[in-house]
Amino acid sequence: MFEAIKSANSLLIASAIAIYFITLAVWAARWQTALSFINYRISFGIRYLILCATIFLNNITPVARVGGDPFGRVYMMHKLENMSYSSAMASLIGEFALIPLIVVSFLMAGLVLHFGKGSLQLSLILAVVWALAASATVFIPRLFFQKRIAAKGISGIISRVLGWFGKRRNVREIVAGIEAFYSSTYATMDKWENVLTIGSWTLLIGALDVFRLYAIFLALGYHPTFSMLLVASSLPIIVGLIPLLPGGLILVEGSLISIFALFGVPLNLAMAATVIERGISFVLSTIVGAGVFSYLGVKMAAKPEIQS
Repeated sequence: MFEAIKSANSLLIASAIAIYFITLAVWAARWQTALSFINYRISFGIRYLILCATIFLNNITPVARVGGDPFGRVYMMHKLENMSYSSAMASLIGEFALIPLIVVSFLMAGLVLHFGKGSLQLSLILAVVWALAASATVFIPRLFFQKRIAAKGISGIISRVLGWFGKRRNVREIVAGIEAFYSSTYATMDKWENVLTIGSWTLLIGALDVFRLYAIFLALGYHPTFSMLLVASSLPIIVGLIPLLPGGLILVEGSLISIFALFGVPLNLAMAATVIERGISFVLSTIVGAGVFSYLGVKMAAKPEIQS
């Protein structure tokens, strides 16, 4: 493994690192698209920095993308841009709405390409799973926010929780906040043009993740199959949601090595590719994110308190 890493093409490794940071730029563009649906605009620089800090928080908390998203990012938006919590949360839900569909689509496509050849039954099963996931992703959230499902129940829970901490608030104020959240969230997904635009950005992010893995394997002198890249760029995202160690540690690495080995990659190259990939997406992103979070923390501390 170490010999493979030492002999890796440094230019291609640098390309993989560049692709990672380009992916963040595309993510920032997708986020602004969701913000525009609720008539908000945040400068590209602030969006990019908040995303870097968000990834740092994700990497140091259990369950991938929960420490930073949604709570950390919403708080930073509130402090830095005076954005209400309801609108900030709505923009994130609108932005993330189609991620499950794209992730499942990549996974199903990879499995069909590798295992479905010559097996019509398996291909049909995977197609049905994809269709169910697509329907659930596209229609259920839209219906949930359109019909204001559970709005009163959520308001009651928030009121009781605040009461436990001695922070009594007017029930009407809480209900108004929840209503604003539902309205803002529905605004990000009420038109099919919005869904298609967010979906296109999300698809591009997924494609860049695949391309980054491809560059890493080329750096190691190995030509991976497209089906393996699709599975390797999607399955670890699902595995990373299991709440064990920060940033999906061990589980993500284990899933990557297992996928590579399953698709016939020699073990030393599978381990080398995993080390390089996680060195970029976990170690480097954590270091950069920590510095950015410190910078933003100073900015937030310097700003006066505002009401949500």
